[in-house]
Amino acid sequence: MESDLWSMSCTPGEIAAQDFQGLSKRGLYLVQLDLTGMAGDHARLREVEVAVQTLRRTGILVEYELDLFATAPRFATVRDNVALLRAIVADGTTPATFTVSPRVGECSPWLAAYRERVGVAVQPWLAGLSGRLKDAWTEIVVSERRPGRLSGVAAHRIALQRLTLRSNTELLNLVADSAREYELTGDTQLLEHDLVAPRIALLTETLVALSNRLHALRPAALQQAG
Repeated sequence: MESDLWSMSCTPGEIAAQDFQGLSKRGLYLVQLDLTGMAGDHARLREVEVAVQTLRRTGILVEYELDLFATAPRFATVRDNVALLRAIVADGTTPATFTVSPRVGECSPWLAAYRERVGVAVQPWLAGLSGRLKDAWTEIVVSERRPGRLSGVAAHRIALQRLTLRSNTELLNLVADSAREYELTGDTQLLEHDLVAPRIALLTETLVALSNRLHALRPAALQQAG
């Protein structure tokens, strides 16, 4: 079944012109969104929201790439990109993720220091928890498309959605709040390892428990089939 699944890349504007219900039936399970020029433009932000809603309704996963500081290293850029991320991950079916690229071009020492600190603080979240949530969603979509899909997958999807939403909210609030505090005062305690690490650990522990429950469904399903 997995060999029949495929993905594609497109802009939010291209999504309205395509029959994604039909594409889903043919095996499309993931769309990589091109977000070029979307951040900071309210009209295009709405375009992103509509595109993501269209894909969600047809059970298609959404992926994207976004540099938190993009090509304009300013605190306003961080705010615009956080707003864009919230529009994409609002319902908890897509894990929040982004990159913090090394400094390119001129920016204030104040912003440069924040970029370094936020990059270090959220790296375990992005490289660990968000990546594992992404894998969990892929597993759910594949399970849902298999013939004779497992009972209990729907309940697992709801639990995973709630966990993903919680992770997204905590991560994006951390970035937004720390950026605001740093912009105003030149410092923030919100990014301290002792504060961030326990939050990641608790969310990861919950995800592991959910995954274990999903995997436990498979032997029972095989026994019923036999």
